[in-house]
Amino acid sequence: MGVENKDSCSQRDSAEREGYVRAHRSFRRIWKERDSVQPELLEEILKKDNLNRAFKRVKANKGAPGIDGITVEETGAYLRENQKGLIERIRRGKYPPTR
Repeated sequence: MGVENKDSCSQRDSAEREGYVRAHRSFRRIWKERDSVQPELLEEILKKDNLNRAFKRVKANKGAPGIDGITVEETGAYLRENQKGLIERIRRGKYPPTR
């Protein structure tokens, strides 16, 4: 493994962390404002087709594990089993996003 590959991996890891931080901040902002957000917007976000499309994009991009270390494959299996419960908890405001 040359220096170029090592630098490339470091840059990619840094970019992924920055992307995660931005997404996490956006989700936190939406989460804090959920009571003032139009209910229709949350319903659009939580539609099964929209969530599936988002997951497929992450999988197609070979998304790296997040800060929790869970891989895309593990996430897919978890979502298949828990999707309805997660969506309902989000709707009720009982899903705390984790760091």
